Amino acid sequence: MNIKKLFLAVLAIVSLSVSANAQSKQMKIAHINSAELMDGLPQVDTINLKLERLQKEYQRMLDAIKTELAQKETFWEANPTDDPDILLLRQKEYEELVQRYQTTEQEARQGISKKQAALYTPLFESLKKVIQEVAVELGYTYVLDSGEGGGMIYGDPSHDLMTAVKEKLKTAKL
Repeated sequence: MNIKKLFLAVLAIVSLSVSANAQSKQMKIAHINSAELMDGLPQVDTINLKLERLQKEYQRMLDAIKTELAQKETFWEANPTDDPDILLLRQKEYEELVQRYQTTEQEARQGISKKQAALYTPLFESLKKVIQEVAVELGYTYVLDSGEGGGMIYGDPSHDLMTAVKEKLKTAKL
């Protein structure tokens, strides 16, 4: 009885192994460098211009605060005082300007980050859809990102979808 159970267990393992092996042979995996693909899109230039303009606007705001602070410092140096109440008032004014600068700087970083996400997300989604369409058309089960940080160690160049996706992008609306 034990030999029969052992035989059935071995048969089951071999069957599962053969089945898994057959399934893995049917699976097709491709890769694409999404960063390289993005760099070639004209929409990226437009997005980058919008982000640069926004960054310049924020920089002008920060420069205005710096200028105000420099003017205050120049005034304080030209009009020295020993009065403790006035010195305390000046210190408070200085701290408020520094705080306003820091707050504006933080809000600028957040605003730029938020705008970047709002501008890039639709483009990412459109590209993802085109890549999925090409993968389905060519019979691939998986497409891995071969760009830096994409998590792929090796990719056979014969499975690179870059040319096919670029061709599809010529007719696709993003």
